[in-house]
Amino acid sequence: MKFLITAMLCINALLPFISMQKEYIKQVDDNGQLISEGWVLNGVKDGYWKFYDQQQQLKQAGHYSNDQKTGYWYEYLAGKISSEGHYKNGLKAEWWTYHNKNGYRLIKKQFKKGLQHGYVLYYKNATLSMVEEYKSSKKIGAWTSYFKFKRDHPGFSMSDLR
Repeated sequence: MKFLITAMLCINALLPFISMQKEYIKQVDDNGQLISEGWVLNGVKDGYWKFYDQQQQLKQAGHYSNDQKTGYWYEYLAGKISSEGHYKNGLKAEWWTYHNKNGYRLIKKQFKKGLQHGYVLYYKNATLSMVEEYKSSKKIGAWTSYFKFKRDHPGFSMSDLR
């Protein structure tokens, strides 16, 4: 009897894990065109996902955890990378880099909880051309050259922005 009770308790403790099923799904529109594909765990997105535009070119790719974007994501326009950066709890976080149609970096922004928070770096011909500073998506400063920015931030190094 003691063994039976112990066995039943062990089975009850393991049941939630046994019922967890991870499956790979593909979502299509009414015309059979692929919209997205990725992993689902117990009915919610969990794992790597890819999304496609109407021309069947990759539009976004990244990871989900419990139906929220997380980790590093890539966004594409006409099949070419347009931006890349981090998500945390479904919101943009840390650094995001935005590219032109030739793949060159145009802008690099810092985010916190989905809001611009920190620095925004603007590039022209692969050279830093302007720096802005934001707090909760409100601009609190702007510098039209790295030298002016450096003047107002003594002891600051570009490696602090990476």
